Amino acid sequence: MTWLTLSEIFPQKLRGIGMGVAIFCLWITNFLIGLVFPIFIDTFGLSTTFFIFFLLGLVAITFVARHLPETRGRTLEELEKYFRNFGRERDRLQPKKQQNESL
Repeated sequence: MTWLTLSEIFPQKLRGIGMGVAIFCLWITNFLIGLVFPIFIDTFGLSTTFFIFFLLGLVAITFVARHLPETRGRTLEELEKYFRNFGRERDRLQPKKQQNESL
């Protein structure tokens, strides 16, 4: 799922460099997990260590569910347009503050 999502979120012009940076970040994250896991086992014990990683997994799932759009049935061009215009529709719907508000 990770690789599919990565290939869809970058615009066509930047897909190569974007995938490269994202994959680098994934490998660094893998390295850090492998580095801290034995330290956590020694410090907190087995059950607490897995509970910590469980909580981090829940945070990640919540983030994905709230912030990643559904991509089923959309073309890459539609996704690029969605990400390019992200937040603009919301800003247009909210009323702008008047500059001449009386104090």
